[in-house]
Amino acid sequence: LPIEDSNCLLGESTPLSERYVELLIVRKHRPQMQREHELTATGRLHMSILEASAADHTSTDIKDLFDPDESGRTPRTVVMQGSAGIGKTMTVQKIMLDWASGDLYSDLFDYVFCIRCRELDLAGEASSLADHIAKWYQDTPAPVKEILAHPEKLLFIIDGFDELHCFLEPARDHLCDDPYSKVSMEALLSSLLRKELLPKSSLLITTRPGAAERLQGYLKFPRFTEILGFSEKGRRKYFFKFFDNKQALIALSFIENNSVVSTICFIPMVCWIICSVIKVELESKDEITDTMDTTTKVFVQFLHNLLKHESKKWKTFPLNEFRKLCFLARAGVLGQKILFEEKDLKEHNLETSVLKDPFLDRRAFRKVIGRHSLYSFLHLCFQEFFAAVSYILQQEPTEEQANNMEDLKTLLAEYGKPGNEHLTLTVRFIFGLSNEDVCTFLEQTLQCKTSNLVKPLLFQKVEEVASENPPRKGYHLLEFLHCLFENQEAEFAKCVMHRFQEINFSFKTLSMLDCRALAFCLQHSTIKDHSLDLTYCRLKSHHLEALRPGIQNSTTLE
Repeated sequence: LPIEDSNCLLGESTPLSERYVELLIVRKHRPQMQREHELTATGRLHMSILEASAADHTSTDIKDLFDPDESGRTPRTVVMQGSAGIGKTMTVQKIMLDWASGDLYSDLFDYVFCIRCRELDLAGEASSLADHIAKWYQDTPAPVKEILAHPEKLLFIIDGFDELHCFLEPARDHLCDDPYSKVSMEALLSSLLRKELLPKSSLLITTRPGAAERLQGYLKFPRFTEILGFSEKGRRKYFFKFFDNKQALIALSFIENNSVVSTICFIPMVCWIICSVIKVELESKDEITDTMDTTTKVFVQFLHNLLKHESKKWKTFPLNEFRKLCFLARAGVLGQKILFEEKDLKEHNLETSVLKDPFLDRRAFRKVIGRHSLYSFLHLCFQEFFAAVSYILQQEPTEEQANNMEDLKTLLAEYGKPGNEHLTLTVRFIFGLSNEDVCTFLEQTLQCKTSNLVKPLLFQKVEEVASENPPRKGYHLLEFLHCLFENQEAEFAKCVMHRFQEINFSFKTLSMLDCRALAFCLQHSTIKDHSLDLTYCRLKSHHLEALRPGIQNSTTLE
């Protein structure tokens, strides 16, 4: 079974069996505190928390989805929820392939049918389940009577329940229990979900978390499962399936040396984007250069691909709603808030937004009495990215634009002060988003203009740093160099690097990304006699290789 890959040329395809990697799947809801830890942890800590979640909350495998529970009850309905890009549809394709090959559920189901909600026409003509079964067989006559004679041997996979935005609950008298009765698609789906139609058949329903609560009103005793994404081992396996061994090591080195990028690589779609871009680069050279050289570019590419996937649902891109989403992210970053209540969404006019499902996870958590729903971005670093975008987008009218720039001035003034470490990544992203090439790509992606007032404010901030006395040093200097590196424009580095003639990072463990940021800034310095102290920084040969472009502007290296 081939899978769609937008990087394939005409006539090319990618066999699913060559690309699919097992994902972390759990069978229990995680408590609110654990979810908060998952959202804020980065790098290896984030991966270890995900793997611990899988261990603590009954991890499972696709082959075990319909196994009896502890009391011996076999579920007839399984809900598999997961965030955008986490691998739900790919998992469905894998189930279909393995069943057709006789490797999965062969003793449970004689027939498996997949209903892709994105492709359904809810307003179409009335039809029966038997009609649809006949269509699924396409050119081959379908043994409809034989299929329907044993409903307990049927599995219906409803892929993407969240795609049914206009799915309304039909009146009870519109439901049907006869597979030959012609009813609306809405009534047919509702009858399957409620087990009015073929009650002995089995259902597997995939959905994003935001729509999972809507399902509760339809289902009887469903089994809950959730895809968490790749484990560290799974991510590594995916890279080696995508590349040959040499290229896989180069690609893995790229993500493992950037803790922010490494964190979001639990999402299969992110891994696919990174691998796809890197593959094109490695076809012509043996290193990764400018396409994905900053954290900002990776996030912008993810946004581009996600919107491309979602755009089929919209006639025009809902830009105003996207702005509101970014302002929600900003409010959360400034207020150090990662879980949002319904009232937060109402304050930003997002309660009915079509962007809730693609960008926000909705989770139900227990309270002392009852439960409540909270929303979050896929991870805190996505929230910080969207917060940065809120400052970059041109605002209308002019008064709002002026207010936005005043807010940016305030942010830049507060950035770097003790106790404001939560602003660090957002400011890095703002520098990265102000890069001319990134701005152009973002404008094309969002079909809007970015503000031309941001770069002068950032340049003003750089000049302020250049005039500080005494000059920055240690962690504060390194963080500032990361901002210059994200921007990737030499004029910023040239403006300030002469102030840091002596750079002392001794006794600090430097990552590869730290070394690349330092090298970029030294490379574009206007002076050639920097004194660089890297004593006890635990540098290895690949760190020194990353530093090489900048070392030529240093007369002293320790």
